[in-house]
Amino acid sequence: MARHSSPITGSNRILRTVASLWFAALLLVLLLVAMACATVFESTRGSQQALAFFYRSWWFQMLLGLLGVNVAGAMVVRYPFSRRQIGFVITHSAILVTLAGTLVTKYLGVDGQVGIAEGDTVRHFSVPEPTLTVANRDDQSRSTTGLDAGVFNGFRSVEDTGGPISSLGQLQIEVERYLPDSTVSERMTNDNSHGQLAVEVSLSPSGRDDPIWVSPGETLGVGPLTVTLRAVQDATELARLLEEEPSGEEEAGGLVKVVYRGSAFEIPLEDCTDEQVPLGETGYAIRVLRYLPHATVGPNNKLTNASDRPVNPAIEVELNGPETAEKLLAFARFPDFMSMHRGEHTKDLKVTFVAPGATASTTPIEILEGPDAMLHVRFRHGGGGLATREVSVGEAIESPWSGLKFAVLRRFDRARLARGVVPVEPVRETRIPAVFVRLSAGDSARRTWLQKYEPRTVTVNGTPYALVFRDKQIPLGFDMTLDRFRVGYYPGTRRPRSFESHVTLVDAETGRTQSRVISMNNPTEHGGYSFYQSSYRQNGPRSISFLSVSRDPGQAVVFAGYIAVMAGMVVVLITRIGERRKVGRGSAGGEAQKRDRAEDRHTAMDPLQSTADLRTYPKGGAKHRDSEPVATPQE
Repeated sequence: MARHSSPITGSNRILRTVASLWFAALLLVLLLVAMACATVFESTRGSQQALAFFYRSWWFQMLLGLLGVNVAGAMVVRYPFSRRQIGFVITHSAILVTLAGTLVTKYLGVDGQVGIAEGDTVRHFSVPEPTLTVANRDDQSRSTTGLDAGVFNGFRSVEDTGGPISSLGQLQIEVERYLPDSTVSERMTNDNSHGQLAVEVSLSPSGRDDPIWVSPGETLGVGPLTVTLRAVQDATELARLLEEEPSGEEEAGGLVKVVYRGSAFEIPLEDCTDEQVPLGETGYAIRVLRYLPHATVGPNNKLTNASDRPVNPAIEVELNGPETAEKLLAFARFPDFMSMHRGEHTKDLKVTFVAPGATASTTPIEILEGPDAMLHVRFRHGGGGLATREVSVGEAIESPWSGLKFAVLRRFDRARLARGVVPVEPVRETRIPAVFVRLSAGDSARRTWLQKYEPRTVTVNGTPYALVFRDKQIPLGFDMTLDRFRVGYYPGTRRPRSFESHVTLVDAETGRTQSRVISMNNPTEHGGYSFYQSSYRQNGPRSISFLSVSRDPGQAVVFAGYIAVMAGMVVVLITRIGERRKVGRGSAGGEAQKRDRAEDRHTAMDPLQSTADLRTYPKGGAKHRDSEPVATPQE
């Protein structure tokens, strides 16, 4: 077969180098090292950072691009192709098809997320393209500005973002700073332009631990109890309060409220105490095991009753159902407590408690400030007794509760709660980015922090503006409602094993309704998108399910490339096997011819050997060498 001459001459050394096997091996080694490092990095820093620093980085994309150039160059330098190169052409073309499929996915694909709470309906999903939206609350005008994803989706703090600057009417907006992860920091300052009283108190073994700030009219938790602050401007009223005795017995009554999948039940406390009461046709029955007017945490973290006064009313109930029997706590002052401690089988059931005689006057710790700024503290303790003490700022005094001291650590008369945003390092997997925004209109300017998906309202030059920093929103084209979200646990543990979302899809044009279940190993497709169960979050009594939304037009191209690569490798293997067999047969024939020629030469040189050959064959016979007969002496 004539050998084809390549159009590539020796002068094209650059092309031959780029298309060489050693350059391909170098690229493959670099890619393998990068992916190994990315795997280790992902185990410590999370998948988001691994994608940003490795797989979506410019240098990783450059390595893939060079690999494509190497494969294409290897085909160019071997053109025109022979029949024995068919497998080579198929394999290298398939690699180029696979790389082309990844480019289609990168530039035409969609990779987003949607978060939806139980009972809510969504019509949009978000893609990782940050935006800043400003809306004028007076005239309802709105402006949305796209932000540079390389900066505002990054994992590094940027002190000077260089913009962007956008406008809404007379308002100018500029982003001055970016934090990849942040948290809210609140501190009390004494610089309010108006008078505002606040005291910092602690109830702890040392009288210094876990302090909180409380203002007049607030009732907040401090240690295991609650505290309130009252400012009394009249000296006579203060004297009356300090001499006040405990009121009579607590009021009778009490109500247990149960809500199960839209059905509500109200049961008097005395009716379900020590006796099961069925909840209609739900299959559940409820029984109150204990009523604690003054629930507190005792030794070994067990809930005990400190007094008969309705200071912190709670009930312990037992729910008996078709699948489980479970004990739950319901606090009158903390109605959402049970939602954080429900089991798998009672997720759709909520119990609340309306306590008898639970009024604000039963707060166990009450701070009274008189007209002379003198502070008194009144303790309501076990048995309904009262104890009143004068307290100075910075002084820790013994409380009626064993092992606990009470102290007023600081007092501000111009208190202001300053809310700020501070960076979090290292960046968390569930990070909350934030931007520092400057708003200006005329001679007035305001600066504020915006955490992602946390809207804020800022007034500039007398006009209120609503701001939100979030990802770009894309319409789904249909309505999605989360009917129910369920979490499966490993037996005997509280570790989630699986979670699934029961959704209803309603097409906007046809009105057709479909019910689907999306779980970790069971995605669903609708409207040209694929939905995958990614994570969830508990928000009080409701669960929020997060679904990944994707559309990958390059997936079919990539799969076709994979199949073609395997087919090409099979063709190469078959071609090599055929060539080896052909070479083997040719080698065997050549060796036989060489042996015959060697024998001819040896016979011509040795007459005795020729005579011996004549004796070997019968009379008239002939010995063949190189297909020519040898005559006997008689001939």
